Amino acid sequence: MQIDHCLILAAGFGTRMGIIGQKLPKVLWPVFEKSLLELQVAYARSLGCKNIYINLHYMGEEIEKYCKEKSAFEDVIFLWEKPEILDIGGAVHNLAAREEVKYRGKLLVLNADQFFYIKKEELEKHLIPFKKSPAVLFSYWVNSNLGYNGLNINENRLVTAITKNRDLLSDSKVETYTGISYIDLTQLKPQKGVSAFFESVCPFIEKDIPVILLQKVDYWDFGTLKRFWESSFRILETYTKNSNHPFLRFLVTERALKTWKIDLIKISYNASSSRIINLASEKLEADSGTAIFITSAKIKKSSLPLIYWNDLSEEIK
Repeated sequence: MQIDHCLILAAGFGTRMGIIGQKLPKVLWPVFEKSLLELQVAYARSLGCKNIYINLHYMGEEIEKYCKEKSAFEDVIFLWEKPEILDIGGAVHNLAAREEVKYRGKLLVLNADQFFYIKKEELEKHLIPFKKSPAVLFSYWVNSNLGYNGLNINENRLVTAITKNRDLLSDSKVETYTGISYIDLTQLKPQKGVSAFFESVCPFIEKDIPVILLQKVDYWDFGTLKRFWESSFRILETYTKNSNHPFLRFLVTERALKTWKIDLIKISYNASSSRIINLASEKLEADSGTAIFITSAKIKKSSLPLIYWNDLSEEIK
């Protein structure tokens, strides 16, 4: 298996991150000591990706400035989408049309705010049967109440349709697209401007698009306020049970998780009270109630869990 290029999708508007997301780009939200974007770049490198691209649009100046100050982004190429956001299909074509690419090679697409943690050898094993496919999608099982769309897949594991979440049965088990895809750029028909992924990149009505189901997948979602909260605390809870968990070892290796800051009894990080994640430099001694501090902040009383960033706070409902 070869991965000539990797595109990390980072151009979205971050609307599901509340008022903090209007000031702090979602891709720069922290997984403990490192940003989501830093960790996605590290993950792409661990998979053997040769050329890494990040698309930018909303708050792109802030993201690019942040990245230029970090050695983790050395040799990463930023793809600006101006004046309009290109959608995922347009983002893929924007990369493919570049002079150094010219619709050649194999492309891996990753979402910046989600980790489907797969080791390189496992990914290679999955992709071996699909060397000649125009594209390969990765799927996993979810509950329909979580809001995802469903993939309709035939007996040959090819996509036949996409069912909108509103049309799915409530509280049912659904196979959905992870956002991870492996694309043969040589089989794409060049297209300029805005385009949808399932129209210009994976047109399953015209082409056979196989789907690989990731069973018992190691999945970590940081894409909404609630999921950011849940995944952050799940990392601590997982560490209390299995400090050698693969994704946690990845975080430790990348210096995103400093193990000496973890309190296994209180399920806390860099804090003296229970269920607090404090990412400011100084240890938090005050009892704030259950909270995540992205930066040091003035504590306010609330019956609900809170996320703090500078002078802003968000309740997790």
